[in-house]
Amino acid sequence: MLFLVSVSLISCSKEEPNDYYWGTASAQLNGSSWQSEPRAVTNKPYDQGIDFLLDRLDRNGYMKEGIFIYKIPPQVGRHPISQTEVRDIDSLSGANLFTMIDGDVLGDVYHPLEVTADNYLEITKMEGDEIWAEFQIAFVKVSKSPVANNYPDTIRLTQGKIHTRIIKPE
Repeated sequence: MLFLVSVSLISCSKEEPNDYYWGTASAQLNGSSWQSEPRAVTNKPYDQGIDFLLDRLDRNGYMKEGIFIYKIPPQVGRHPISQTEVRDIDSLSGANLFTMIDGDVLGDVYHPLEVTADNYLEITKMEGDEIWAEFQIAFVKVSKSPVANNYPDTIRLTQGKIHTRIIKPE
């Protein structure tokens, strides 16, 4: 539930990419090219590593879909992605994917597909507040939007790359 509240707080307004996001993020989504606006923040209030927000915006600047990868240890290396909640105090890293309708209504919600053993985010380099990472995550739909859309039941992100800055929330 806290995740849904966080999503609605993040997504209720038009995002300004130059003010909120920094860097690049791309992947293959079910075999097609996918790009998003990245942001990384230290995990607050739980202080459990780094959270990555990868938001895909429509041409008007409203969020179309978002990937939230959270509780990643702030160190170079491969970190497996599991089904865990952002507020759980544990050593597991997690992720969610969600779609948005008209920029402010939560659509479909996806969790990591547990049968896939190779869900991960790998930090390849850290320099000052900049971070580089690669990722691959398979997601399965756990909540369907009441509005019809074209999203499949399973989404596979492969060949993912992120380069962004880590923001320390106040």
